Amino acid sequence: MAVVVVALALVLGWLPHSKRNREVNARAQQQKNALPVVDVQIVHTATAEQELTLPGTVTPLRSAHIYARASGYLKARYVDLGDTVRKGQLLAVILAPDLDASVAQEAAAGQQSSDNVLTAKSNLQLQQATYTRVHTLVLHGILSQQDDDTALAAAQSAQSNLQAMENAVKGAQGALARAQALADFEQVRSPIYGTVTARNVEVGSLVSAAGSSQGLQVVPADVTGGPLTGGAQGGELFDVVDLGSLEVFVSVPEQDSLFVQTGQRVDLTFSELPGETFTGKVVRSSVSLSQQTRTLLAEVQVGDPQHRLRPGMFASVQMHYMAPNPGILISGDSLLTMARGQFVPVVENNVIQMRPVHVGRDLGTQVYITVGLHDGDAVVVNPKDAVTQGARVNTRPAPAGQKRGSADPGAGGQSGNQAGQDH
Repeated sequence: MAVVVVALALVLGWLPHSKRNREVNARAQQQKNALPVVDVQIVHTATAEQELTLPGTVTPLRSAHIYARASGYLKARYVDLGDTVRKGQLLAVILAPDLDASVAQEAAAGQQSSDNVLTAKSNLQLQQATYTRVHTLVLHGILSQQDDDTALAAAQSAQSNLQAMENAVKGAQGALARAQALADFEQVRSPIYGTVTARNVEVGSLVSAAGSSQGLQVVPADVTGGPLTGGAQGGELFDVVDLGSLEVFVSVPEQDSLFVQTGQRVDLTFSELPGETFTGKVVRSSVSLSQQTRTLLAEVQVGDPQHRLRPGMFASVQMHYMAPNPGILISGDSLLTMARGQFVPVVENNVIQMRPVHVGRDLGTQVYITVGLHDGDAVVVNPKDAVTQGARVNTRPAPAGQKRGSADPGAGGQSGNQAGQDH
């Protein structure tokens, strides 16, 4: 009886334990056989209306870097930073005694040449009168033919001498005009209407004809690639900029360069002026691509009659154009770069298909696929190691934070590096 009781107790204790083991093993087997779950995004063909956003820098359409053409000391200065000047306005005066002396010297030489002309005219009149008298006497046989020839030669010589003196006067006038033109450079004038944005000299500064000055350096030398502005550095005396007409230079990537056309409208925005959009147009381009950057340099003109924009400001340039075959926009995380080329994993009937693709425009976080995908394909977003050719998977919609490829197909962004290079 005791043996039966012990056996019954053992059986009753073993059955629950065995049941739990079977349940655990079943769950483990189920998890082992479960298919991996991948995030997918349904992609569609992008619209032909494309937008390209690129950085640009505002530069003045008309600017003048004013250098000195006369060497000397700055005698007077009439403008300063921020002053508005008109075309031809006097900015400064350079004291150059050597140029003034040259003008006086050439003027004296010109006066001497004029006096020589009067002397030559008087001599010519005398020789002509002498010849007339001699020739009359020769006709009456009083003087010989030799005397007639001598008097005629003297008159002709006096005529040639007068012509030479008159030419000397013209030469003296040209020399005087040249000396006066050089002396006029003592007056530094603005060649355009605009605003003084740099002033690098002060009264008393020694200015060379190359535009450099020794002494006060008001504005430090430009280290951004523009002209040197420091006086002692050999830069300009003044910098005058027309702030009413500005231009923006944009480097367009090679893949978008074919769509840039002269006269094309562009929109410009600035972080300093939130909510405002300026309209400009492409006025010209470099036509050829830079060998270093593989970009096309485009010049965009923008009007700013209120003078709110400033040279050197950073601009965000949006170009609009029609692309004949833009392709399908996907997340850059979906593009895989392998030894055999570039692929995008697509789920068909819960099976992974590695589609070979051709990449069009690259927007950095997003890329356009021109060949290899179809409208309505389920593209795997941010594929893991389990995503391989022929693998069976379960799918779920990608979270909103991962659907970067589902943005407006017509919206562009700054061009970046080829997507998928980090995979």
